[in-house]
Amino acid sequence: MKGNRVVHVLSALILAVLFCTTSAYAATTFMSIATGSTGGTFYPIGVIFSNLFNEELASEGYKFTAMASGGSTENLEMLRNKEIPLAICGSLPVANAYEGTDAYKGKEIKHVRFVTALWPEAIQLMYRKDSGIQTLADFKDKKIAVGPAAGGGVFYMPIIMKEYNGMTFDDFEPQYLGYGDSVQALQNGLIAACYLAAGLPTSAVAQMYAGQVPVGMIEFSDEEIGRIVAAAPFFTKVVIPEETYPKQKNPLQTVAIKCSLICDQDVSEDLVYNMLNAYYVKHLEEAQKQHGSLRFVTLEESVKGLTGAPLHPGAVRFYKEKGLSLPDYLIPPEMK
Repeated sequence: MKGNRVVHVLSALILAVLFCTTSAYAATTFMSIATGSTGGTFYPIGVIFSNLFNEELASEGYKFTAMASGGSTENLEMLRNKEIPLAICGSLPVANAYEGTDAYKGKEIKHVRFVTALWPEAIQLMYRKDSGIQTLADFKDKKIAVGPAAGGGVFYMPIIMKEYNGMTFDDFEPQYLGYGDSVQALQNGLIAACYLAAGLPTSAVAQMYAGQVPVGMIEFSDEEIGRIVAAAPFFTKVVIPEETYPKQKNPLQTVAIKCSLICDQDVSEDLVYNMLNAYYVKHLEEAQKQHGSLRFVTLEESVKGLTGAPLHPGAVRFYKEKGLSLPDYLIPPEMK
């Protein structure tokens, strides 16, 4: 009898632990942040955000995780289908998705909301020096990695090439590879060049410069950048300082676009407010030390470069409390 009593007590304890664990699990709200290829900037920044949000908001029942993905296009499709609540995306695809323009004509995503502007993404077109490539025109008839099929490369590269000299993807053999795969393919001689757009420094670019295969980066003149910016004002000139990467002796001039943190409009207003407070108020300096791209992500820059789609109400409340002046087009319709 005594032995049975012990078994019953142990069984009750096990059931109690399982019940508590299950209840805690059920009470947790999981918040995935869709990012991009692991070799780019979206993913490591997503990890940094997840960690600091968890530090501040886990006690409120939230669990944030960074999720690798194909990039901006795939992230917006997952948000469209309510598969994710948060994502890092190029700001222009977000604007197009909200307005239903360009690739999103007739299939707009009206429930997307900006949370904050992030860093400018430098367009880094890397090439093997033994490929004969020196300018963008030399891509003709070669195998060029343009990023994942659902990534920003398939959106931004055609614009750059058209304004550069009228080239299209038909002028070379596009290879739809993630950043990590692009590095390996270039180093193994399977491609001649690749598209890598990310904040500075970009780990995939650093890996290429540090490797045994000599590489270079396509540069753009002021005149070429002027044509690109005139046709697509969301681009901006950026100079990559010397020694940003191993063996990089001189500054490199290219173009960049801003990316952003976005969310579904149904995400709690208080949660978005607390996320911004966690980053800008409580962990800004700490986060900036973890990745160079975050030095561009400051409260002063938090809404610059955001157009075409509105902010989330939680972001509007946070920025107004911090004294920022918000243009009317960033105020969501549910607040008007």
